[in-house]
Formats: sequence, C-alpha cells, structure tokens
Amino acid sequence: MRIIDVQKNSIGAELGIAAGDELLSFDGNEVSDILDYDFYNDGESFVMSVYRDGEIFDYEIEKDTEEDLGLVLDGELKVGVCRNKCIFCFVDQLPKKELRNTLRVKDDDYRLSFISGSYVTLTNVSQKDLERIVRLRLSPLYVSIHSCNNELRRVMLGNPKAPDIIAQLEYLHSNGIGIHAQIVYCPDVNEDIAESIAIASRYCKSLAIVPVGLTRDCNSRLRAVNGDDARKIIQIVEKCQEDFLKELGTRFVFLADEFYIKAGSSVPHYESYEDFVQIENGVGLTALFRHDFDEALKQADIACDKVRSIATGEDAYPFIKEAADKLSAKTGGKINVYAIRNEFFGPSVTVAGLVTGGDIYNQLCGKEIGSCLILPRCMFKEFHDVFLDNMTVDELSKKLGVSVKIIDTDGYSFVKGCAEI
Repeated sequence: MRIIDVQKNSIGAELGIAAGDELLSFDGNEVSDILDYDFYNDGESFVMSVYRDGEIFDYEIEKDTEEDLGLVLDGELKVGVCRNKCIFCFVDQLPKKELRNTLRVKDDDYRLSFISGSYVTLTNVSQKDLERIVRLRLSPLYVSIHSCNNELRRVMLGNPKAPDIIAQLEYLHSNGIGIHAQIVYCPDVNEDIAESIAIASRYCKSLAIVPVGLTRDCNSRLRAVNGDDARKIIQIVEKCQEDFLKELGTRFVFLADEFYIKAGSSVPHYESYEDFVQIENGVGLTALFRHDFDEALKQADIACDKVRSIATGEDAYPFIKEAADKLSAKTGGKINVYAIRNEFFGPSVTVAGLVTGGDIYNQLCGKEIGSCLILPRCMFKEFHDVFLDNMTVDELSKKLGVSVKIIDTDGYSFVKGCAEI
C-alpha cells in the first residue's frame, strides 16, 4: 500500500519513512488493506518492510501499544461481492424503480462484518482468509447461517459450491473468534430450526432468528411468515432459551420482534434480551424502546401545546401509538401517529426502515400533520437524509408544506424529539 503522508514526530517520521514509499508487509505478512496496518499499529514488537527507490527496508519496531506509527495510507477498501443467489435475497426482490444506488450492491465481505457488523455467509473466504481472520483477531464476526444442514443451506444460498459452514464455524471458534449468527426463517424451507440452533450453540456467541422479508417481486416459491408459523417458532425458541439458560447461563437464541407481532403475542420483557447483542437485527427493539421511553417519560418536564405527527411502519404502529398517547397526556398537545402502508415494495413489507418518502407523501397529503412531521432515523441512509426511493427530506417537507424532523429510534430520543417541537 502506498504511503501518502507521515505524521510529524511519529515513529514513521523518526525512521525516515516518507510519502511515496510502499508499505509491503508486517512480520512477512503482506499488507492487503488497512486492517493489517491497524492490527500491527496497535502492537508492540514486529518487523515492518517498506519499499523505496528499488530497495526494501526492514524496520524492527519496539513500541508501546498507544504509540502510533503515523503512516497515512492510500488504499480504499474494495468490497467483496456476494457470489450467492439466495432464494430470499432482498436485492433480487427490489422493484425496477429509482432507488438509492447502494441498495443494489450485494456485498459479502468478512472485513465489513468486523468493521460494521454486517452479516456475511463466508462462502467466498478461502483457508488463507480464515487464517488471516485469526491472525488479525477480527472478532466478533457476524455470520448468516440459515441452516446447519449443508445441502439445504446450499439450496437456500443458490450456491452448490458453498463450503461446509459447520467446519468454518468450528475453525473460527476454536481459534478464539467470536461469532454472532443469524438464520433467516423461510416457512416450508428451513424447518430444521431446532437442529440448527443446537449446532450453532456450540460455536457462536448468539443467534438471531429473523423472518424472511418478501416484496411483491419475491421468489414465487416463498411465502411470508404467518401467525401460525410465528407461534410455532416462538415455542421452539422459548424451549431452547430455557434449556440454554440452565446450561450456558445465557438464552443464546433470540427472535426478531416481527415474530411476536405476527403471532399477536407480547414481546418478552426487557431483561430477556440480556445485552441486546442482536439489536441491529430487529431483536429486542420494542422492549428496549419501551424501557427507555418509560425512563425518559418519568424525567420529562416539558409542556407542548402544539399538534405534531409521526409516520412509522405498520409493525411499529401499535407501540408507537401507545407511547405517543402517553407522551401527549403528560406534555400536552396532540400527537398523530400514522402507519404507512408500503406501496413501493408491496404490502407484505411492514417495517419502518423500508418506508419511502413517496409513500409518506401520498398517504399523508391532506391529513392533519400540525407543526411538524417526525420520522425515525431508520428510514434513511446513515448520515444522510435520503429515503430509499431517493426522495430527500427537503423535498418531502416542501411537498407537504410542513417541517420534517428526524429522530433516533430509542425511547429517550422519542420523548425529547416529540416534546421539543
């Protein structure tokens, strides 16, 4: 990797390393990307090889862990592309409409799994990659299992050459790599849930079961999870949780909130989710929101006599409406809550994170909104204000003729964001 700058007074500067030099390796291991640099930069003793003017220079480094080498590298992470054709792939279900370009990218990169917690199948990693994961201690990783029956898994992934997932999990686990796993449950397909949970518990730190998400353009062989499916999976998982709690001291396996919503059941209590390690998978969002909301509401000392509105997905509507009514009763004013039906992806898509700006406008135009429309941040790309259909917040605001406020999806932000209008 090319060095484009060296920080003043750093170890690199003291060694005479300069912009234009090439960083080749650490302890003989080739530098592939920034992860190699970050790992050794946190180390204490290693040999760093640098290429300059046709010659290789080896530097024996002895330093404290907090000391920085001070090298600035030119190397954008080239994301590994997914080689699978999963029967439930959401990207393949996307409508042929204008969408955020990033939605059509299929990534399956273990480095992104470590950096940002994205789920990977490990179908495109070699033994060398696995050894690198162990050497650089890229832990934890987030792995999509779907089934521990390799033949069934290969069918679900649409990849007959997918490697043995159990062997991969065993190798990583035995070498100290923590794994948080997920299973996308597809009714009538991967009904080996209990067996897969049992096997995954030997190698993983946690496991999330999430229902398959289907748009109107989904694979015709699949069907959505219904109430009976949800109740069946809840029964299986609750029995496993009871056993694991006795044997392992953790419930280990957790269900996405959607299962309880589809089953018409109450979500488990706050303590049931332990450390909320699978929160990004929609596991425990409702329980965490209610817990934080109740705490924030106790502390709230805000009066607000204005009318304001909240738009959310159909799944979240009941508990958002409940929270809005409580908040309105305490702080004053009126809070309208609108459940947005997903016409863009299809009515079977009911989560707030897939609501589009166009659907919000079409369904709220002419409705009472009041002084402000409040939207959850999950509807937007991280650090941006663009919906999945490329409509911006400013465009929605102008079309509806009201201000739009984006709030985080936790209970504390809900109280603060809705009250301070």
